This record gives sequence, structure tokens and C-alpha cells, in this order.
Amino acid sequence: MTDIFVTGNKEDHELENLIKTRLKDNYTITYINDNRFIETGNGYNLIFYDSEKPDINVKNSILLMKEYGSVPTNLPNDITAIINSDDENQLMAIKEKKIKALTCGTSVKSTISFSSESEDTIVISLNRSITALSGKTIQPLEIPVEKREAGRYSLMSYTALRIILDDFNSELGKLI
Repeated sequence: MTDIFVTGNKEDHELENLIKTRLKDNYTITYINDNRFIETGNGYNLIFYDSEKPDINVKNSILLMKEYGSVPTNLPNDITAIINSDDENQLMAIKEKKIKALTCGTSVKSTISFSSESEDTIVISLNRSITALSGKTIQPLEIPVEKREAGRYSLMSYTALRIILDDFNSELGKLI
């Protein structure tokens, strides 16, 4: 089981929708948002806590930032953060905390960016090798992702989540 804390604007449901619709084929998704509790899918357990101000005290968890959210102040040192590199506030907050971060955005320094875009697809790029939660090193790669229900940042951060989860039982694994 992996605990994932989603934080940012409460009205932004792009990541939630991507998670619930696209991960359910390979994972059992438990999504908790205020008084809503949704469980769907079949497979390895992922628990998502969606809150504007989460209280994070779970070791080896993931912080998944929405596009414009404030980084929580109480983060364990062993958390992995997926943040928006185009949001200076997120970058500075994570830098001060000295935790492992996967940056997603348009900067040449971003870990995850996009290399091309068409009407229906965006090609997400992993720009440097990273170590997944499984301990496996994932080398730079490009992944085409359908963009029907989400914007660039949500698609990049969702793809970063799949990479850090070492999602090799899905179409991502077929590309590597």
C-alpha cells in the first residue's frame, strides 16, 4: 500500500479524475476528499488523501501537488514530492525542506516536461534518470498521453506519479 497526499485548490479535480479513471485498471484506488470516500479498481492499493492542508505524518509517502497549491509545512524527510516547477512558491518551499522532488513544468531544469503536443496527445518527457519507489532506476524516456480531460501540468504530474510508482503493469511498462 502506498499513501499519496494530493494538495492544492479544492475546486481543481483534474488530478482526481485522472487517478480515478486511468489507474483503476492496475490499482485499487481509495480516494478520500473531505467527506467523500471512493474505492475503485483492482490491484496494488493506493490511498489518496486530497486536502488543501493535509497533516502528513506517513513515512515513505508521496506528495502530489496540484498546479497552484501551497506546500504543507509538516513534511516528513522521506516523502517524495511531485511539484510544479513553474510555480516559484512550490519550488522555494520544497528547496527549504530538502526533500526529494520531481519537478514538472516547462523549465529546462524540470525532471518531467513535454516534448510535443497535438490536438489529442501530449508527449511527456522524463529528462533524467530517477529512482522509483521500487528501487529501480528509470532512464529518460518519452510517453505519449491522451489529453482529453486534463491540462499539461496535471498530465505531467500524473505521469510523474506513474513513473515513481514503477507502473510496469500498464501501457507505460510496454514503452520501456
